[in-house]
Amino acid sequence: PPRSTLFPYTTLFRSALAGCDTTGSNNALSFLATGEEAPNLALARTTLAGGDVTVLGPDGYCVDASTQRSTRTTGFATLASCNILSGGQSGPIVEPGIVTVTVQPAGDTAPTMAALAAAIGTELLAENEMSAVTVGHMATGGETAFDGSDTRHWRGVFEMNGHIVGLALYAPKDSPLVGAQGAAFLNTVSSRIRANSTAQDPSAEQSQNTEDPVATTLSRLFGNNDL
Repeated sequence: PPRSTLFPYTTLFRSALAGCDTTGSNNALSFLATGEEAPNLALARTTLAGGDVTVLGPDGYCVDASTQRSTRTTGFATLASCNILSGGQSGPIVEPGIVTVTVQPAGDTAPTMAALAAAIGTELLAENEMSAVTVGHMATGGETAFDGSDTRHWRGVFEMNGHIVGLALYAPKDSPLVGAQGAAFLNTVSSRIRANSTAQDPSAEQSQNTEDPVATTLSRLFGNNDL
């Protein structure tokens, strides 16, 4: 496809967990240019946290192989257009946007959307209990994700297989994904992750944590550099 259809994106997340190599200004990741210049970074799916969490996106969205990081208990990856990630080699043209997926061990309590909004210093515009995830519409913070991204963005959190999965959705200014469609999109992502992840053995050893569980979870899911 022509260059205009290749949505140039960079990722906001620069934590030690992500461990992404950055180039250019503002620590932004380099982005795809043309199909001839860019490697195919699109993965249909990947597993994180020792295989407990399988990440895949809605139709037309793939895992960015360059962002994947995983340990036995944690993980990080981003989802974006398969067409963009493959340099136009595969996948349909879909609404551009980035979903970040962060996996950490579950504490005693999952963070609320209000607590998350307070932690990143923004207003919580709306909170929705979806079928697969709780989502919050954040008033600001999205503008640093990539050139032309909307200030508004969505965050989501759910527990699964002894882990807390944190999601963030960033999209271009005034994109449908910035509005109500974004909540539905994160619900679809969460549903696919749940449906494709292997159930954890209930006899598996649980980690012990004497720290404040909410503060620890917020720090791990959304570190200072990720906010």
